[in-house]
Amino acid sequence: MSPRIIHMPLSGGDRKAQAKAMRDARSIAREYFRQSIVARSIGEAKIREADRLFCDAWTNVTFWGGPTRNSPTIAQAINGERPMLWVKCRRCGREPDVDLRTIRRKPDTPVHLLEAALFCEPCSAGRKFPQRANLIGLRPEPNDPNASLQRAT
Repeated sequence: MSPRIIHMPLSGGDRKAQAKAMRDARSIAREYFRQSIVARSIGEAKIREADRLFCDAWTNVTFWGGPTRNSPTIAQAINGERPMLWVKCRRCGREPDVDLRTIRRKPDTPVHLLEAALFCEPCSAGRKFPQRANLIGLRPEPNDPNASLQRAT
């Protein structure tokens, strides 16, 4: 049997005080909810900026021949508005872009682990072993007017 809760009857003044306290509590809760939405949007913008800077730093290192390890994840690249993986064929020198949003891998997969799965289709046609491609970096979407591509100089 569940316990029986017996509420104390409130007099007129006590009911008014309780109603006022409930209104105040709801008002405070609405304000905290509004502040939480603002804080979350600011936090998400900061995380997006951090991901973009991490992608740009990694691209700068790999463009100049540095190691490709310690790369951002696929999710960080997409969140940082750098969804295009810039690769170069080792044989013919083609430089296609690979859209990370279309790759069927876990979002927490580091970008440098994709290098083993990338190969040049024209150079690999009719060959026993596929011709591999090197990672160069991450780029913003080519038709995005808001994204400023920083050139490695």
